[in-house]
Amino acid sequence: MTTRAPFRIRAIHVAERLKLKELREKFSNSPLEFSNYELVIKYSEESYAFIYNYGSAVFFNVADDLQERELSSIQEYRAPSVLGRATDSYFLEVQEPPAGGSQSPKVYFDRVVVPELKYQYVRIVCMLLAESTALEYYEDLIENLLEKMNVYSKRLQIQGRMIESTEDLIKFIGLCLDTKQEIISNLYIVDSPDEAWESVELDKVHVELKSMLEIDTRYRALEYKIKIIQESVEVIVDLSKSKRETLLEMIIILLISFEIVISIIKWRH
Repeated sequence: MTTRAPFRIRAIHVAERLKLKELREKFSNSPLEFSNYELVIKYSEESYAFIYNYGSAVFFNVADDLQERELSSIQEYRAPSVLGRATDSYFLEVQEPPAGGSQSPKVYFDRVVVPELKYQYVRIVCMLLAESTALEYYEDLIENLLEKMNVYSKRLQIQGRMIESTEDLIKFIGLCLDTKQEIISNLYIVDSPDEAWESVELDKVHVELKSMLEIDTRYRALEYKIKIIQESVEVIVDLSKSKRETLLEMIIILLISFEIVISIIKWRH
């Protein structure tokens, strides 16, 4: 059995959205593959970059200085994000089986071991790492939002009021709605790639690495937290509406009282 030095994979979530069509000509090499979802750059038979429209970039066996140059090309076209970059590192290791033997791929927490270096293996691993990194970014975004929601809930519990001004209320509701829309629009779990349907070994890597990274579980957790935020926003809106209605009723009562007082004064004179 022959074992080569493992190939390093670096995944970075650089933006909330990338317009790949505008990026096609901005990299060192022309794209090997291009679609509205994915852009692939090939530097050599053992070196690639994968850029995804939901804002993740994955470098397979690419030197750090070249990575930074390519990322600077993305910087100009990416939408600003409120959080720092989410990053992850992983390895792909090639263990060639003995002559006449065979070996199935194996997935570990820090690396995937494959019997040969194939582009299909590289693409599947990079695609899942891109999804995982994007999930990490949105997990942080949702946690920040939940922390703000907790502050308002505590204020409601202790002071009997949630937000000090209408402007604060509108900004917070807008932030919640915008975050929810970003996640729905930009983050979705991609179906198994075509390669996985055509090969047992490729499907094994896809299924086991997806499970190892807990892609489906984390996505469902995000959906649940989004639901909590949505329900909380609805409560805020209802409370605000009730407060405005009460204020309006008080104004009407005061106006009626004022008219009565004026009428009494006129009658007495």
